[in-house]
Amino acid sequence: MSEKKVKIKTVNRSGKSLVKKALVVGAKKAKIIDKANIKDANEKIKLEKAAALKEATESKEEVKKESVKADKKYDLTIDVKDLLKAGCHLGHKVSKTNPKVKEYLYMAREGIQIFDLTKTITNLEKACNFVYNAKRNGKQIVLLGTKRQAREVVRRVAIDAGVPYITDRWVGGTVSNWSEIKKNVKKLNDILTGFETGKYEQTSKKDLSELNKEKVRLERMVGGLLKLDKVFDIIFVVDSGFEKTAVKESSEKGVKVVALVDSDSNPEKVDFPITTNDDNVKSISIMVEEIGRAIKAAGVK
Repeated sequence: MSEKKVKIKTVNRSGKSLVKKALVVGAKKAKIIDKANIKDANEKIKLEKAAALKEATESKEEVKKESVKADKKYDLTIDVKDLLKAGCHLGHKVSKTNPKVKEYLYMAREGIQIFDLTKTITNLEKACNFVYNAKRNGKQIVLLGTKRQAREVVRRVAIDAGVPYITDRWVGGTVSNWSEIKKNVKKLNDILTGFETGKYEQTSKKDLSELNKEKVRLERMVGGLLKLDKVFDIIFVVDSGFEKTAVKESSEKGVKVVALVDSDSNPEKVDFPITTNDDNVKSISIMVEEIGRAIKAAGVK
């Protein structure tokens, strides 16, 4: 009897062992299946996220494309006769001619280069159309003219058109080191606001004198840039040769350059050259005023 019982117990233990092994194997298989399912689910989620991101990006690009206004044509308010009356056809002496500008010249008369005004008016039209459409799309434009003949008209036209301007001197780093220029703009704004609000009423005469000197200094540097909160996109320059530092710095930093180019300068150094007399007050005025009208016609300030 005892031997039989022992055998039965052995069989039972063996059966339990087999069942246990079967359960363990089943559990392992289940884990493997679960891991595979989780992996598949994760891959599916990743693919869905990638698809959603792609769709969102494409949607943003489409909205951006739609927000850019289609180009329109700007009609000039002046013609070749007006340019001739203003003396825009008169260049420099033949000896000072830049070889790159020869294609825009008509002839030489009494040792003076004469511009082909049909090409000048075409260049002006291209420049005005570029400025007009850029302004319509919210691009920021700055007018630059620091030579004596240009200061007054540049300041007047810029204020009338509601755009920033530079008429005293070009500060090196205006584009390449904008963060420092922005600090000076903020400083000038703070000083002007202080004077307007009576902040300096209790200030001593000595300190007030120093503040006034600083105000004058900053106004000469950045007085026309007070409303500018970022680097401008386009710069209009009176006399690309005289303002060569500004032209070079702007070009290197991707700022589009529209400029009056005389017969002694290289028109290839600017994006939109307007070949004309850039020394005469009348010729400068007629060009700057037309650029100003193009900016105002865009209807965005």
